Amino acid sequence: MDLGLKDKVVICMSSAAGIGKGIAKEMAREGAKVVICTAEAFKEDLENAQAEIEKETGNRPYTFIYDVKDSASITKMINDVAEQLGGVYALVNHCPGPKAATFENLTEEDWADGYEKCLHSYVHAIRAALPYMKAAGEGRILNSTSSSIKQALDNLILSNTFRMGVVGMSKTLAREVGQYGILVNTMGPGRIYTDRIKYLNKIRGEKMGITEEEYTARDCVSFPQKRYQTVEEYGRMATFLCSPANSAVSGQYLLVDGAMTTAY
Repeated sequence: MDLGLKDKVVICMSSAAGIGKGIAKEMAREGAKVVICTAEAFKEDLENAQAEIEKETGNRPYTFIYDVKDSASITKMINDVAEQLGGVYALVNHCPGPKAATFENLTEEDWADGYEKCLHSYVHAIRAALPYMKAAGEGRILNSTSSSIKQALDNLILSNTFRMGVVGMSKTLAREVGQYGILVNTMGPGRIYTDRIKYLNKIRGEKMGITEEEYTARDCVSFPQKRYQTVEEYGRMATFLCSPANSAVSGQYLLVDGAMTTAY
């Protein structure tokens, strides 16, 4: 199927590694003008991601720097993309995961950090990209979150709280901007072996008195597919939802989790 993404400008936030990079790579396979971006501190990772994506897809992504916790930085980056590449067709919001901890072990600073990363950065990015989509009469917004949008995760109260805020925002926004040809959806991964999951599995393993490797092996056995999902699988679904081939799925939230989550 031709998804219709060739030469369309797609911004993938926080995409120097992990899931963000995986989404950008699948977008590049479809011939989109893909923007990958991250903080200045991870510029080397961004350049490595650019080279890797170009090597695997033959499509060299554009690189930009921004600060996920700085609204002015987010706005400037998106405006620069639109000016240099000719608008914005799709925005994929993605962010670094918030601190893992229980309620009583979190500070006010932890709550502010989680809010700024996981919810407020999405608001700022959408606010900056939306005028370009409205002017073009089409657009796609995809908010990448977590499986916690379907089922709460222990020791991740920050994620459980702010990811649900993204769901509510996305559902409402989809109804507001549908008249402009803009579709808005929310996605969440189940278990994908990124550095974030490795970090969380280490914490979970320590609580059980086992190593991260032992915990991960046991974890895989407990899932219906007996494995974790891959960034490629997640990226392919994200790419479809952001493409012209998707003309009616909007206001939805779904997981790419191999039936891991038991909640409806």
